Amino acid sequence: MENSAGEEVVADLCIVGAGPAGISIARELAGSGIRVCLLESGGPNVEPRAQWPSRGEIDGYPLHLLEESRVRAFGGTLRHPHLLDGGWAARPLDPIDFESRPERPESGWPFDRDHLIPYYVRAQHNCGLAPYDLVNGDPTADGRPAAPVQDIELETTLFQFSDADFQDALPLLTNSSNVRVLLRCRVAGITTDPSGRRVESITAVREDRSRVVVRPRMVVLATGGIENARLLLTADSGRGLGNEHDLVGRYFGERMALPVGHVVLSGSRTVDDAAFFFRRNDATGALRIAERIQRDKGLLNCAFYLVPRPAAAATPAIRSLSTLLKAIGRRPRVDGVGTHLRNVVEGLPDVADMALSSVVSRPRTLILRAQGEHAPNRDSRVSLGSRRDDLGVPVARVTWQPTAQDRESIRTSTGILDAVFRTSGFGYVKTMFDDVPATLVEGSHHHMGTTRMNVDPAKGVVDANSRVHSLANLYVAGSSVFPTYGASNPTMTIVALSLRLADHLRRVLTPA
Repeated sequence: MENSAGEEVVADLCIVGAGPAGISIARELAGSGIRVCLLESGGPNVEPRAQWPSRGEIDGYPLHLLEESRVRAFGGTLRHPHLLDGGWAARPLDPIDFESRPERPESGWPFDRDHLIPYYVRAQHNCGLAPYDLVNGDPTADGRPAAPVQDIELETTLFQFSDADFQDALPLLTNSSNVRVLLRCRVAGITTDPSGRRVESITAVREDRSRVVVRPRMVVLATGGIENARLLLTADSGRGLGNEHDLVGRYFGERMALPVGHVVLSGSRTVDDAAFFFRRNDATGALRIAERIQRDKGLLNCAFYLVPRPAAAATPAIRSLSTLLKAIGRRPRVDGVGTHLRNVVEGLPDVADMALSSVVSRPRTLILRAQGEHAPNRDSRVSLGSRRDDLGVPVARVTWQPTAQDRESIRTSTGILDAVFRTSGFGYVKTMFDDVPATLVEGSHHHMGTTRMNVDPAKGVVDANSRVHSLANLYVAGSSVFPTYGASNPTMTIVALSLRLADHLRRVLTPA
């Protein structure tokens, strides 16, 4: 390094990463007397140069460029530019998401959803959300019209939107006598003691290349589903930590999002009859297949939205144009580019009609969008790439591997929805599952599962308290500990789990 001079920090707890997980833990412990050091590689605001270390390699199914799908700054990916207009979506995971299901190998959490209810209640407050009725599993009513279809095979729900980016925590933590916040400080190494059972030090590098060596009693990695895995795989001079069973980085999950078709309305039905699904009061309505049906048919969880769009949005030309535009920011290359281009050229009138809709009222349709989980897949993973960053640390390589069975689960759920729409007289779903080439499945910047939680060290990286099984003082926070992924956006659950971890750390770090 150009400048090896630096300082040494002694702390009871070192938290790596100031996203919603790390900030939630630090905020809970502020004023406690526990010495906390919070390391963040970014600054107080989003700075382009700070994102460069997130660049990596991608293979498998096309995925967002890594430097564009996560943010290094105080607040983490909640500071992503895409969230500036509409905020981020919030909803608890469902009871079925925590269950161990025989038809779904490697499913199940160490506790059920009821265990998390007290933490979800606290997370609602911390995230500026209206209450959910967590006991009954229904959201608090917000005065919206009733859903246009009612059936025992479907459940209605709400996704709330929050603009909370945790910026209010920065002055609170900076002014706290027991918390040290170090911004623009990147972790370059994690070292264990001679026993290999405890983290002894964390070396971080400032912008000027000076070093900070933190000597903590306890450590929490809270850097997201990709970076948590990379830090563990490169720790201890490249020997890695917590990977005795080759699980670190495996089971990488994303949220599968795609338009599955559009609704052809019946009779006098209009787009406005679906107002339950439209965004109002910072929430939007959604449908789910009832959990009883999910269990009976072995389905993965999935949420469906009805989105009013210009009628041209349902044409092959616009679907192909959308795929091509999305492909620009994804790697590897999307299949079927030639066919997509041909669809666009042959459908230029539809493209013109879509463009015209931004300035002139045009006929509308209801696009049916799905946000579904995929089953845990060992071959979907984060590993180390062939390149190294400017600190000499291997970059992440992400291999996202949703399977045909995952897509088939969404297809089956769509079919159930279609049958209910038909019997209720609402209309029917004209699907696009058989289109060639297939519609691009989008990742949602929800990186999960790479340090999965399980009470058995042979099946998980961390235990039920989020502690790495083979280390006495190393914990992991965030969605990387999710064993299964559900259909809800992860941030609310990330905060709930972080509050739970903060309570645990308070107990183990406070003298008796």
